[in-house]
Amino acid sequence: MIARTLLAACILIAATAAPLRADPVADGISALPPSVQDVRTVGAWEKDGHKGVYRVVVARTGPEPTARLFVQWLERGADGTVTVARNVDIKEMVDLKRNIGDFVIETDADGLSIFLELVDPAASGAKESYELFIGDDESYRFGPASN
Repeated sequence: MIARTLLAACILIAATAAPLRADPVADGISALPPSVQDVRTVGAWEKDGHKGVYRVVVARTGPEPTARLFVQWLERGADGTVTVARNVDIKEMVDLKRNIGDFVIETDADGLSIFLELVDPAASGAKESYELFIGDDESYRFGPASN
């Protein structure tokens, strides 16, 4: 009886100490920072024999959230793996100290057009329209909407 109890205890200890099988997708999702709150994958790009899709990432921080905006080029390898080929931080968002209420993305042969509704937390949620045009060479124009 004591031998069975000791054997059961050893098995239980070994089972709890053994690592669970890794799930890279679940592990990656779990590793996302809580500040990453909006992710959209759109369109397709191709340059110098490489191709993939665009990903737009919005991260929010602070008690009255302000947003950061990133545009990424995701590249699909011949083996099907996807990597981040390029990443552009739209630095003007840091200086604006605005949140992103909503945004619409359009793609064309030259890159992306992103139309944003920015919310000013310091001005009782006043809304402003901004636009971002980003080319495949990573150059961009960002500012108040022209319409």
